[in-house]
Amino acid sequence: MRPLLDELGFAGLAQARATSIDGKEYAISHEWGASVAVHLLGARVPIDRRSPRVPGAAKSSPHGLVQEFLNRSDAHLWAVVSNGHTLRLLRDNASLTRQAYVEFDLQAIFEGELYSDFACLWLSCHRTRFEGDPPATCLLERWSHHAATSGTRALDRLRDGVEAAIQSLGEGFLTHPANGDLRQRLTDGSLTTAEYQRQLLRVVYRLLFLLVAESRDLLLAPGTDEQTRARYREHYSVQRIARLARVRRGSTHDDLWAGLQVTISALWRDGEPALGLSALGSFLWSPASTAALSEARLDNAHLLEAVRRLTLTRDAEAKTDRTVDYRNLGAEELGSIYESLLELHAQVDVAARTFALGSAAGNERKTTGSYYTPTSLINELLDSALDPVLDEAASSADPEAAILGLSVLDPACGSGHFLIAAANRIAQRLASVRAGGIEPAPDQVRTALRDVVGRCLHGIDINPMAVELCKVSLWLEATEPGKPLSFLDHRIVCGNGLLGTTPRLLADGIPDEAFQALAGDDKTIVNALKKKNKKERAGQATLSLIDDSVASAADPVAAAIAAIDALPDSTAPQVTRKSELFAELEQSPEAARARLSADAWCAAFVAPKSSGEPPITSATVRDILDHTRPVSADVVERVRSLADEFGFLHPHLAFPDVISVPDDLDDATNSRTGWSGGFSVVLGNPPWDMVQLSEKEFFAGRQPEIAEAAGATRKRLVAKLEVEDPGLFHAYATELRHVDGLRHFLGKSGRFPLCGRGKINTYSVFAETMRDATGPAGRVGVIVPSGIATDDTTKFFFQDIVERRNLASLFDFENRNAIFPGVHRSYKFCLLTLAGDERPVDEAEFVFFALDTADLNDPERRFTLTPEDFALLNPNTRTCPIFRTRRDAEITKGIYRRVPVLVEEGPPEKNPWGVTFRQGLFNMTSDSHLFRTREQLEADGWTLRGNIFTKGDDRYLPLYEAKMVDFFDHRAADVVLSKTAAVRQGQPSPS
Repeated sequence: MRPLLDELGFAGLAQARATSIDGKEYAISHEWGASVAVHLLGARVPIDRRSPRVPGAAKSSPHGLVQEFLNRSDAHLWAVVSNGHTLRLLRDNASLTRQAYVEFDLQAIFEGELYSDFACLWLSCHRTRFEGDPPATCLLERWSHHAATSGTRALDRLRDGVEAAIQSLGEGFLTHPANGDLRQRLTDGSLTTAEYQRQLLRVVYRLLFLLVAESRDLLLAPGTDEQTRARYREHYSVQRIARLARVRRGSTHDDLWAGLQVTISALWRDGEPALGLSALGSFLWSPASTAALSEARLDNAHLLEAVRRLTLTRDAEAKTDRTVDYRNLGAEELGSIYESLLELHAQVDVAARTFALGSAAGNERKTTGSYYTPTSLINELLDSALDPVLDEAASSADPEAAILGLSVLDPACGSGHFLIAAANRIAQRLASVRAGGIEPAPDQVRTALRDVVGRCLHGIDINPMAVELCKVSLWLEATEPGKPLSFLDHRIVCGNGLLGTTPRLLADGIPDEAFQALAGDDKTIVNALKKKNKKERAGQATLSLIDDSVASAADPVAAAIAAIDALPDSTAPQVTRKSELFAELEQSPEAARARLSADAWCAAFVAPKSSGEPPITSATVRDILDHTRPVSADVVERVRSLADEFGFLHPHLAFPDVISVPDDLDDATNSRTGWSGGFSVVLGNPPWDMVQLSEKEFFAGRQPEIAEAAGATRKRLVAKLEVEDPGLFHAYATELRHVDGLRHFLGKSGRFPLCGRGKINTYSVFAETMRDATGPAGRVGVIVPSGIATDDTTKFFFQDIVERRNLASLFDFENRNAIFPGVHRSYKFCLLTLAGDERPVDEAEFVFFALDTADLNDPERRFTLTPEDFALLNPNTRTCPIFRTRRDAEITKGIYRRVPVLVEEGPPEKNPWGVTFRQGLFNMTSDSHLFRTREQLEADGWTLRGNIFTKGDDRYLPLYEAKMVDFFDHRAADVVLSKTAAVRQGQPSPS
């Protein structure tokens, strides 16, 4: 070991005394300078296990000892630990979601004379790489930051490669001479283009999984002998295909695909001892998931091209191809690549045998990957939302059971980035508890990670392929050699996280506000349904639409899920059994009744209300809940079709293991929803979209002329479609009706009493949903536009979380440094953390105008406010006051304590200054008829005299837009005047 250390520049390495941090000693063997720990062990001392009576390994594994020391020491960032056979380079990872180290197999390097690996070791671990004052300026740290930046660029290149791989597979299956049946099914429509694309994506998911699992040595069962490993590696692995792809273009033969099918079949249920493979189970490996392709054939040329695109990226700067390092590429990064492909749509020409992927209109943002949430933001949310809950669980009487009893939800999970990050942090804590409170070894963390993924994580997404992708991402992260993939079908579910009802709303019946005429509705029928529903609600007690019927409908679902969770899942047959029981539950009369009653409640808001349409009212919901009453088959069919269209999802039915329905809804811990329990932590970055149909986006790929037209011109062109292109007009009307129904539900259902107002943006109603889904002792961590705290449409929500002391922190960012590359640089967003009602927060933390997560640690920018401060600073709106520094906040609070408010709204209204207001704001849309530009006036014969336009006896006065900068709730204001247009005399104008 000493010659190697001398070669690395560590000659004369000094022995170190045991270092004590907060009363705990760390027996690190050596130290270089004052900032690099070097822990050296005997050749027989394992790095990942404790060795009794061995200094530096007796109480914890050497790896765990050094990692914990780095995490707790302020003076150390990097360390080396080695036993002569293996050398690991470690970094402080206290703020990260997973372990951070690089491992070098010294024995393999020297015995195999692996010069390139030795060069990497020498370049990475030489003494000069650690030198820096302060340590954060050392080369390793600078390389780490550079890698994060260049890694983003590499993801962009890999994303292009994955898209090309899908296209190569799609074309290859179409062109193979033996696939006539596949082409016929695509031609006659029995296999839709969308389903063909989905099955191609699953093939790519499989390749992705195998590339990662093989590179991390997670696929073969423990104890597999070297001969078996070599057989798999040389003849059946994807790595073998990748090696061939680098040196061959491929031929028309299809033996490589046939060999790959053997591997896939072995990973389904049968296993294959001769290959060292254990069955993984899960729908991913099921023949049914790629039914149209499993029996099809694929030539070597197209398969090699697909694998080449997956495993090689072009480095434009170095002008060379680089191999993708799947071993160290995080599952969340991989997920972001594939998530960007979910909005691409296949373009198939069977006759020409061509396949391509095109972007759907309006989805350019998704396909460029700008929905990807940077890990730095997620880490900050985990610090504020997850860590307090974890700390509480870890300090309980039975910390292991408490940690495994935690539940985490992302209601718009996509590829599972947030869930993966949360799982890693929970697993780290669980493994530490199991290890006796010390830093765990990597194998202990992996075992804990599988337990966490199988028990603690829940997700929702409206895109079914995103749901599958999320499961794949979680499986990639939590694969344990020799064990099957965890059963996740009841935890990662497909649906719209916004469109669902609650036990309280269900028990109260369908509100009369549901019956409002939308596009295409018959107003006479709407009014009749409204009257009918009103009578039914008035006689609700007689109709027996009561609490216990809602609870009794949910109870069997909860009991069945509990029974499924209680089953073991250590073998593939056990996982298969769970899958079978869940499928039986989905088809059971009890689950169907509970789901149909809740779906019918939601359907009343969006169902067409015209002649021939089955009526859906409160009595419909009652009849479904009461299984003794008949329900019209037409009603059932309509409700189910609407549920499929809108993706209704009801939390108390989707996750009965977390959310329960009491027999008496008044006993519920959440009085707003009528359910008890809730998630320990709810995390996410939900969509930030206005709930409206963008005609420009809708017509972009269909009729560009309409998309490019503006205002009234576009509306005239759309109206002409009814005659010129009835098909497109019908599609437009259908989409318009869908959006109208969605907006109507969000605003009138009562599901969102605080945020379902005005022009609704999905981020605000998602924030309210996430809060409702959180348990009394839980926390919410969400990334949303900063308007959640300052906009008029969300002021009731913000006021409520302040008054109930739910607000824990709000960290506001300006996107000037392109944290989200696809979002405008001036856009402001925030990390919002809320606490449950049983964990009130007396002082909330704030940072405003941050440009990077490092700004959150600046004590001059970070300050606290109490609910009383909000009442003092903004008594009327209770929205969030904005300060750049702690000093600004303190000065302003001092002023407000001495100076009375300008006007305090009542009742009773207080106006100590005697202020009056003469004019409100002009709206450029609704008041557009008052505005004329100079060019329009001059073209109409008006003459500018001084600053007034005249024409005969008529005059146009200049319109000055008076912008009141609302500075601390009307106590002081600046008036900014800017000439914008002209307003007709006789109309109100600002003073």
